[in-house]
Amino acid sequence: MLKLYFAPGVCSTASHIGLEESGAKFDSQALSFATNEKKSAEYLKVNQRGRVPALVIDDGTIVENTAILDYVAGQ
Repeated sequence: MLKLYFAPGVCSTASHIGLEESGAKFDSQALSFATNEKKSAEYLKVNQRGRVPALVIDDGTIVENTAILDYVAGQ
């Protein structure tokens, strides 16, 4: 199962929309910028850069919008 980490209203919205429009089954986890959740120890295990988006797939994690959208299009 895919899992998308995103923050509402920022660039990760593009990946969120792309996944929704593709019809892919995925879970999503919104991160709060107000509480600096993207720098939490838990999230840094997912994306050591501490940025969104991050898409967890079976083979690892994709951490750039263009790469995520390319992956979704290829599926």
